[in-house]
Amino acid sequence: MAENFPTRAEMREEIAEAVCEIAICLAQSIHRLDPQAHRQMNFEAGKAYNRLIGERRELAADILYRFGRSLMDRKLFPEPEPDDLQEEA
Repeated sequence: MAENFPTRAEMREEIAEAVCEIAICLAQSIHRLDPQAHRQMNFEAGKAYNRLIGERRELAADILYRFGRSLMDRKLFPEPEPDDLQEEA
């Protein structure tokens, strides 16, 4: 029976997914402390993405793109309602 070894592309994809998942876990922890932090992280991820594209580092740029997209997912990073913000003040 032949072994099913992952291809190099499959391994790269799996590593990219893992790196992105780690970044999301860290971002969610920060988000619990500062519910607006994901917006700043998204801005910084966008700057890093543009730099990496300029350097022709497509895999790294793709990871930053995925991370930035996840930062705007309201299920992962819920934002307080405007009424909730007024109550805190």
